[in-house]
Amino acid sequence: MRVGAGAGWLTRARSVGVAVALVLEATAWSAAVLAAQEPDTTAVERPGAEAQVPDTAAAPDTLVVPVFPEFPRMATRDPWLAAGWELRDILATGALTLADLLEHTSPLDPIRLGFLEGPQLALFAGAGAGGLRYDVDGFEIAPLAGGPLDLHLLSLVEQQRLTLVREPGGYQLSSQAYRNQRREPYSRVEAGTGYRNANVLRGLFSSGLAGGVMGFGLDRIDTDGVPELGSSQRTVLWANYARELPWGIWGQVEYRGTSSERDSFPEPKRSDWIVRLRRPLGDGWHADLVAGSSTLEQPPALPIPDVPVDSAQKFTARQLALRGARTAEHWRAQLTLRAWDGDGVPKYQPEAALELRAGPASVYASARYSHWGDYGGAAGYGAVNLDLPLGLRWFAEVEDGERDLFGGVPVARQFFTRWTAGAEAKLWKWRVGARGGRWRVDPSPALGLPADSAESLRGGTVSVVDAWAGGQILEIFGGQLEAGGRVFFRERGPFLYWPLQSWQAEGRWYLQGKGGQLEIWLTGMGGVRGPLLVPDESLGPGAAVPTGDLYWFRAEAAVRVLDVHIYYNYEIFNATEVRGDLPGFPLPLVRDHFGVKWEFWN
Repeated sequence: MRVGAGAGWLTRARSVGVAVALVLEATAWSAAVLAAQEPDTTAVERPGAEAQVPDTAAAPDTLVVPVFPEFPRMATRDPWLAAGWELRDILATGALTLADLLEHTSPLDPIRLGFLEGPQLALFAGAGAGGLRYDVDGFEIAPLAGGPLDLHLLSLVEQQRLTLVREPGGYQLSSQAYRNQRREPYSRVEAGTGYRNANVLRGLFSSGLAGGVMGFGLDRIDTDGVPELGSSQRTVLWANYARELPWGIWGQVEYRGTSSERDSFPEPKRSDWIVRLRRPLGDGWHADLVAGSSTLEQPPALPIPDVPVDSAQKFTARQLALRGARTAEHWRAQLTLRAWDGDGVPKYQPEAALELRAGPASVYASARYSHWGDYGGAAGYGAVNLDLPLGLRWFAEVEDGERDLFGGVPVARQFFTRWTAGAEAKLWKWRVGARGGRWRVDPSPALGLPADSAESLRGGTVSVVDAWAGGQILEIFGGQLEAGGRVFFRERGPFLYWPLQSWQAEGRWYLQGKGGQLEIWLTGMGGVRGPLLVPDESLGPGAAVPTGDLYWFRAEAAVRVLDVHIYYNYEIFNATEVRGDLPGFPLPLVRDHFGVKWEFWN
């Protein structure tokens, strides 16, 4: 590191220390004031417990009034339920974007074109652009222009619950927006700053209105950026209104608008209008109609740095989805009939999912068919979990099918077959497990527009091995110390964005004060991601080169006092060859960020 840079970081460290001290002092003062108000309503669960995603959100207090009902989810346990975040988890993290939440979720691989200067992507190895879909309470946010979703353009401010569920060909991230169960005025403010003046401002307001419940949110991030890529900013506006209609039907109208300014990348502008009609039918039956339209303005391709940005084009699409679901004690099922019209979307797309639970056995299956007019693609996924005596369990997954990319990108259709099997043992307060299998992707597609212009590699079949261990180590200073690690080995193959191996380790200390008015999370994690085969536009269209190992470390501290959350993040990136995920789009060597989140009732 340069001497001047080191001196600059000492100055920044002093500034950060002063700022954190001021925030802590203000928080201590606010705690004394808020102590006289109504008690804190944050739900607390003990760390180390198995992650579960409940069917309904916990009410802020015992007063529960009718609100827009939630549609039941099909996946309730791993391996098909990969991850989940409740509002409490989102408030307790320093994640700046949706991509930050997914960044360390195995086996998704992050592809970041800069820090916050450009698109942020999450890919399922070997699945190209279509390995991650984003669903907003029944409405799918399709890329429209081709390629994968830019997670940096998606907001965090309105999120109450996020679930990551395995599906044919990849994963589906499902979002549930904030539901005000009191119908009383509620607001939340978040402000933060950090490396390269990366400023975050978020605000959420919700209240009863005209017999229903309204919500409004603002989510803005701007940064000076690294010198090679320049500055950027993006702003998301979110609003919805829900109320009960005749015959037990609930109606909801929602708007999402995104605008961005980027020095070295296209500046997409997007808007989504959504209408939902929902009715619980009793005895576990639910019916749902979701309709909406999406508009996206952006250039059709992502230029490399120092290349002028082309004029924007307009992409539009409309969708209508009819959903039915049934939940019972030992099974749950869902059928979705979705029709599309517009740019970069299929004509229609039926989907079905089923979960069965009988004693120690659980089975999950899902299937999807996409019809694009002149061709179609079908795919299926199945998984089983068997709980055995002595804390053991066995599980297996299998999938097969074909999938094309959103946007009609002119690449060969993708065929995939994957299977894995493994076991896990619970030993005292520890879990140790491993799984292995074979994955086939033929061909291995590039991201397509707007992330690169490489078409595809021939693909093939490779072996994969995944192993993990973690649990509670001890209780220290009144809190619980947990640690864990994971390693992923992949056989070499002609795949784009395919790390040959990766590993990460994590430690966390958690303290909950008496009465639940204080919580502290201290987290440290680090790891290595192996070389990727990535496109390099400087060598010509379709050229691909390997990157080197990428070493990373992240430390995070979060404190909650009553309804005030304070967080501080510190990250280090060190690459052996390419300083980033793609050539020409560097990641900073070091970045940090700190901020405050504050909730208010009435």
